[in-house]
Amino acid sequence: MGSGGRTIKFSSWQRLRAHFKAAFSEQFEYQRNDGELGENSHTVRKRGRDAYRYILLLLVAVLGPMLVHNMVTHQTVMAFACFALLVTLLINIRLLGGDRQAFLSPTLLLGLGILLIVLAVSLGQSYSVYWLYPLMAGLPVLLRSRRSLAIGLISGAMALPVIFIHFDLSSAIVLSFSMAVTWLVSAWLVFAVTEQSRRLRDMAITDPLTGAYNRRYLEEKARSAIDSWQRYRRCAAMLLIDIDFFKRINDKYGHSMGDTAIKQLVAVISGRIRTVDTLCRFGGEEFVVLLQETEIDSAVRVAEELRALVETSRILPEGNMTISIGVAEVVAAADLDHWFRLADSALYLAKSNGRNRVEIARDVLPAREPRTRTVPRWR
Repeated sequence: MGSGGRTIKFSSWQRLRAHFKAAFSEQFEYQRNDGELGENSHTVRKRGRDAYRYILLLLVAVLGPMLVHNMVTHQTVMAFACFALLVTLLINIRLLGGDRQAFLSPTLLLGLGILLIVLAVSLGQSYSVYWLYPLMAGLPVLLRSRRSLAIGLISGAMALPVIFIHFDLSSAIVLSFSMAVTWLVSAWLVFAVTEQSRRLRDMAITDPLTGAYNRRYLEEKARSAIDSWQRYRRCAAMLLIDIDFFKRINDKYGHSMGDTAIKQLVAVISGRIRTVDTLCRFGGEEFVVLLQETEIDSAVRVAEELRALVETSRILPEGNMTISIGVAEVVAAADLDHWFRLADSALYLAKSNGRNRVEIARDVLPAREPRTRTVPRWR
């Protein structure tokens, strides 16, 4: 029985750790309205609510001892203020736990907590000033940089006069300086960790040679596009691009020139598509452009412009480089794999019909040879 009990406790702790890690897996900023998150998934919204709930639990840990102390010392005003704020925190925690929106933002709750501590110091509870340290340390964690800076400056402007009134000059200077250092160190650590996370994520979703996104990121965006079509009927189109006779380019100019040609191709395509569109390296000399909010006619027009732009660009030392493009609309796709196969089928048609052309995917995939047999003929 003892061993079984330990196993249950261990698994519960593991689940709690995993839940906490998932909640703070991205830089946290809680949004009260789901619309503010744009097309982000339900998982992202839930992660924001979970992170905010952990933050409120930390604030409860600060207010709980203050409430108990004020009740024991019969500080009625402070006890009532602590109790009111504590009840507010618990209500918000309950709402967030039920996958509902909290009615107070982190900015407002942090401001109320700091005001409560300043009020306690002004009423003679000088020791309450030390509760400002966890709140000042938490500001950069809980809020974006500009908002954190604004709340920190406002809090300092309110707290400094109270500190200098209730403490001697040397103590007030030390307290003020140490709180400022606490905020700065926390802000620097948060910035460093966030920047490191951003770089690691960029490395995980980008192609090291071209800087374009990789297939992993493409699949993520394509699934989101399919979800947007199924839920909101938002169109999207996929362009599958392949360089014509790329093997000949490598054989004639060498692999170094082949890599340079690929990078220049990415630069040409990136300069034409919109910022909301996604360019990914699909593999080798194949690329995918995911066009958001684009119907098939507009997608074909963009594909023709890209084809003509590449053909007229001086990418190779001699002659022109051409591309073939297969176009597939999300409307025709049953799922992600089907969408890829539709685009691949359209690209196969473009290659079979002479290359340097754009073809649209058919609703029904035509019979074709296995890909391994056709690739040598394409190049």
